[in-house]
Amino acid sequence: MKEILLPVCIIMLFIACNSRPDSTPATNPNIDSALAVKTKIPGEPDATRMLIGVFEGVLPCADCEGVKTELTLYQDVANADNNSYILTETYLGINTGDTTFTSKGKWDVLKGIKTDKEATVFFLNYDSPDESKYYLKEDEATIVMLDKEQNRIQSSLNYALKKK
Repeated sequence: MKEILLPVCIIMLFIACNSRPDSTPATNPNIDSALAVKTKIPGEPDATRMLIGVFEGVLPCADCEGVKTELTLYQDVANADNNSYILTETYLGINTGDTTFTSKGKWDVLKGIKTDKEATVFFLNYDSPDESKYYLKEDEATIVMLDKEQNRIQSSLNYALKKK
């Protein structure tokens, strides 16, 4: 029995020492792993997530000076169904003062839009269609808000968010 136990223990030790959970690649091939940083989300001590990016900018507003927007995307390393986001929107120049709304939810990646079949689109709230939002990954540092039909918004106004 001792002759078997020692080799088994050595093999298990070898496997444990060579397991590198911090080097686990992103589970979604559409996400550029060079943009991702592993982090822990406050309030979720056991959930290791990768920070895909924090994007910010001021988007147009019909009845205010603009909507200061910050979108933080996290990717769940183990389960893409648990990708999460935090969206903070501050409506600027309202009569009652700046008003901030924060929402959280799930997101996924879609491939392609009508004008570019290879485009990468971040799809927020895929599980709540009435609240869905779409952002086109324009380049490594810029995402652009799309309309509900995943089309570019035809306007001279700025719908881009830049990576912090």
